[in-house]
Amino acid sequence: MHGYLPYEITKSVEAVLSDPELAKKVIETIEKGLYSIEEKAKEQKIIIKTELKDELTKELVTKDELKATEERLRGEIKATEERLRTEIDKWRADTIKWMFIFWLGQIATFTGILISVLKLMLK
Repeated sequence: MHGYLPYEITKSVEAVLSDPELAKKVIETIEKGLYSIEEKAKEQKIIIKTELKDELTKELVTKDELKATEERLRGEIKATEERLRTEIDKWRADTIKWMFIFWLGQIATFTGILISVLKLMLK
């Protein structure tokens, strides 16, 4: 643990205290205190890191959860596609039906006009 304090601080303590043994004991006591603080900080770092990991794990989605959600969404998309296809087919059938009715009306109207013109021409 020797040399834990910067050289300037060690020399300052030795300069203030006239007794070299007392200065040595003060420096060693400061170094032990700093070492103790550093060790506690390392322990706290591990604890905080573990707690943070646990919290993040609770908030993040796991691969299995993501896969399950993806499969559920694929099923919903497939069901929606089938409903859309059914609706489009119904729409097409309705459109063809109304087009047929329209065509019949047009043919009837055209036939009526043609008969009227022919009658007028034959008179």
